[in-house]
Amino acid sequence: MTAPAVTVRTGMLDCIQANLALLADRWGEPLRHLALGAHLRFRPRPGPDGLPTVDPPPQTHIRQARALIGLVPRHVHHDLEPEALRALSRRTPVVYAVGDTHDMPWLPYAGRARMEHSFLVSGEAGEACVEDAYDNETAWGPARPGRWRLPWEQLPTARTAVEFTAPAAYRAPRPAVALDDPGPYVQAYAAHPDRLTALRRLTSETWLMARARHLHAAYREHRGESPDTHEHLRRWDRLTATAFIALRRAERGRPVPDSLLPDLAAALHADREVFAVRDEQTEPPDPT
Repeated sequence: MTAPAVTVRTGMLDCIQANLALLADRWGEPLRHLALGAHLRFRPRPGPDGLPTVDPPPQTHIRQARALIGLVPRHVHHDLEPEALRALSRRTPVVYAVGDTHDMPWLPYAGRARMEHSFLVSGEAGEACVEDAYDNETAWGPARPGRWRLPWEQLPTARTAVEFTAPAAYRAPRPAVALDDPGPYVQAYAAHPDRLTALRRLTSETWLMARARHLHAAYREHRGESPDTHEHLRRWDRLTATAFIALRRAERGRPVPDSLLPDLAAALHADREVFAVRDEQTEPPDPT
């Protein structure tokens, strides 16, 4: 493995955004990727286990790439086996792909956990050159940004594979905020009959929401805005840590803090004031 020289702030990105960010900075300019956080949304949709989720499907990220970071999806392919990915790499400089972490040998999730995850792949001396900017601590060890050369047959099937191009002109998006009432979302987790399942989902949800808020704040700062977000972001970081600890305690049959869901509701309500956008667009375009 080698570590790519990148300007991407990997600790603020989820596993679908991370490699869009690599392309944004590579084909645009350093820190263009921060615009992935221009639109802060809290609009939960139905998710796994009968629980709502704030995690948009990869297709939403791909559709938003043009407006946010200037990447144009020229061709989108589905369900490409490794040999088909290899053929695609012969006619485009780099392929953005989304597959199953279970089948990605460069990740600690390999053989252990299934979730959608992105990577970049190109052909190099008969092998696949995989790049992945994902940065996270996992239950099986750290996942760090890197570049790997692998036999093509070791790659996963790409559920989605995209040939992106960069437009000649790019205009950075204005910050925008759309925050639904958090009550139904929090209540769904409070009422779920399987507490362990709800905590597993909530651990992932708080992780996603904390990163989204850090990214939005970084984009606002990059534009020269200076909303006072530091204490609020620390609050989200504490909430993420509390959710993780609560899950570990529940897995051991120990009681969990009663404050977790009330604290989540309070943080979501506080988002409205902390991230208020004044004198600019306040409603991001609907990604659907």
